[in-house]
Amino acid sequence: MFLEKKDAILAYAMDPALVEIERKLDAGISLGMDDGLALLATNDLHNLGRLARAAKERKSGKSVYYVLNRYINSTNVCYANCTFCSFAVDEFKEEGRVFRMTADQVLEKALETGENFNQMHIVGGHDPRQLSLDYWLPLMRRFKERLPHVQLSFFTAAEIEYMAKRHRLSFAEIITTLKDAGLDNVNGGAAEIFAEETRKKICPNKVNAENWLAIHEELHRQGVASNATMLYGHIESHEDRIDHLIRLRDSQRRVPGFNAFIPLAYHPDGNELSYCGWTSGLDDIRIFATARLMLDNFDHIKAYWMIQGIKVCQVALQYGADDLDGTHGSTDEEMIYHAAGTQSGQYVDDREFRRLIEDAGYEPVRRNSTYDTFAADWTPELVHA
Repeated sequence: MFLEKKDAILAYAMDPALVEIERKLDAGISLGMDDGLALLATNDLHNLGRLARAAKERKSGKSVYYVLNRYINSTNVCYANCTFCSFAVDEFKEEGRVFRMTADQVLEKALETGENFNQMHIVGGHDPRQLSLDYWLPLMRRFKERLPHVQLSFFTAAEIEYMAKRHRLSFAEIITTLKDAGLDNVNGGAAEIFAEETRKKICPNKVNAENWLAIHEELHRQGVASNATMLYGHIESHEDRIDHLIRLRDSQRRVPGFNAFIPLAYHPDGNELSYCGWTSGLDDIRIFATARLMLDNFDHIKAYWMIQGIKVCQVALQYGADDLDGTHGSTDEEMIYHAAGTQSGQYVDDREFRRLIEDAGYEPVRRNSTYDTFAADWTPELVHA
């Protein structure tokens, strides 16, 4: 009786915009621009979370995922000149800051803390000396030979476009070549914001929205999974954010293959957009919930602990997220967000992931890049047992 009375009081106090949105969700109707803007604007955080949580549980029940992975930034040389980036270095102007890892160094780094991981995540930049098939194809084959149980989650659409131009290949041809060498998944970076006018101001030299989507759709046609992202909290408008989510949803309808959506909060330290400041915790939470409710054909929404912080991401599990991303190796060094001021650290033990997930009322599930699941105590030796 008490719970029924409480629910009635909450429904009476519910934001009227959310009432209409809930009606659409119950009827299986995809949300539109005005709905998305209402989600980003609402102060009714209780009912926003209730709707997003219900949508999450329709997708993945009580499961929340994590992956044991290794993370490597293989070079910081990049000529894209994105205004939001604090990581990239021009080797002719900042020679003292340049680093490039050889293929041997990348493989050695991946193995520093053993072989018990399921995903190798590598991100670099537009580096003319490294970003070529001559560098990557032999390295990918070495990974597959040395670590057959590990999925390779490499590149972004920007890097793939760069290599396609460099080797004079079509998107289909470059993707076939990378797939044959062992590519399992493509990271969702370089999406930033699709809206053309905003994109021109923040990343004019990076893959455009049309080609970003075209590359991911070709990946999906060829059976290579991928993730999707959105960079928020800089100069973009709320309309830009919702437009971005709708374009991703439309792409998933055309050629399914996105595993997860990852909201990336802009970090202001050391770049040209620093005047934008930091995102707030409330903005972060609204983004998670809005993404979960707008992206009705995405199975997973990832709260990447290194970006919004582990505590916000734990709360995000009550606002539609169902994944905390990866542990990283204990010797890994993420550099992109750390260059921009993140205070999230470099490593979280998988036991801590499970504790955080259980404290939020969910069941921790170990996964790989494509969401095959594993027992928490799975080890590579079991493959050969």
